[in-house]
Amino acid sequence: MAQGEFSVAAVMHAARAMSCGETAQHDGPIKQHPHGWGCLWLENGRVHTLHGTGTFADALPTIDINSIRTRFLAVHVRHATLSKNRGLAYSHPLLRTRGADDWYLMHNGFLPTVYQHLGLAASAFDSSEYLEYIVDHITPADLNQRYLQEKMAQLAPGGSSGNAFFITREHAWAWQWHPEDTLFPDYFTLHHLQTSEAKYISSEMIPELGTASDWRRMSNHEFHSFTFAE
Repeated sequence: MAQGEFSVAAVMHAARAMSCGETAQHDGPIKQHPHGWGCLWLENGRVHTLHGTGTFADALPTIDINSIRTRFLAVHVRHATLSKNRGLAYSHPLLRTRGADDWYLMHNGFLPTVYQHLGLAASAFDSSEYLEYIVDHITPADLNQRYLQEKMAQLAPGGSSGNAFFITREHAWAWQWHPEDTLFPDYFTLHHLQTSEAKYISSEMIPELGTASDWRRMSNHEFHSFTFAE
């Protein structure tokens, strides 16, 4: 996720590098993310999205990067936890419309017990269920750190991470969360970079955007809120 004055091309290529495993320096077994991709940006007060299957490295040359003019961009590259959940319908950002609000989600992790709070007999797609669980009974004004902490505390054990970007037309939120007993805490720790021109939040430190000393590991339960000024 990037907000401010930044190079769209640099952020896109940073996502490509991460998807190919070029920037992986963590304790997790997953280095590459070949199972779909998605981009979201805000332009002239409208949310724009692109989705695709396969690898982002293959897709990137087909995206007209130079035509994108924005101060907010989020890119998701995906490794599917379950092989059955592959395809365009599973590529993030996911969308859920509640009343007047379109909510978008980019999620990194696996939350197989969320379905228990939705009246479902079993989980079909945990990320979609996560989005429903978080946003179905609130407005954007209600989304804050305490609310998310309380919702995550209600989940039964079994998940790996709820790291997420929640996005509407007027706001975006970045949320760092993994259970204390997650097997790969480094892998499920987001990173934050603040420059004089822009702010970046990423699953991995990307050298092309800032040196390692400029990146900061986010604390568990860390929460960032962004408002888009017209």
